[in-house]
Amino acid sequence: MACGVVAAATLVVLGDTSETAEAEGSCQVRDRTESFTGNTGHPTDFTEPGERAPESGFGHVIGDGYVIVQYRPQLPAADLDALRSYVTNPQSGRVVGGPAPDQKPDLKAVHAYLTLTCTEFDLEALREFTEEWRADPRMRQVG
Repeated sequence: MACGVVAAATLVVLGDTSETAEAEGSCQVRDRTESFTGNTGHPTDFTEPGERAPESGFGHVIGDGYVIVQYRPQLPAADLDALRSYVTNPQSGRVVGGPAPDQKPDLKAVHAYLTLTCTEFDLEALREFTEEWRADPRMRQVG
């Protein structure tokens, strides 16, 4: 799985002109089309299901090089616990997360240039996506 995400991200970074670069499993990486309005400052690292996601805070931190993770609030408890642990772990780097009740995929992660979308929860794909972004020279330009 990790190789597929790396390959897909590399295709997009190196200039693949297609709208979407496929990855293995239930995840794909594509050019970012999402936007977040507002700029209310840094949100909390992880917003729980049932709470309102800090969209305007997400708008602030995407420009600081963060990865924004949006998840379906109906995730199984074990997946939600694993996601919360990953997002709040300082070793994960610049990552924030919040629920997206109307979102169809289980997991979506967005940074300044790319979007990872997973129809099924895939923490390893999220880790790989985040690590690739941390290694991308463009991250230092936005962050």
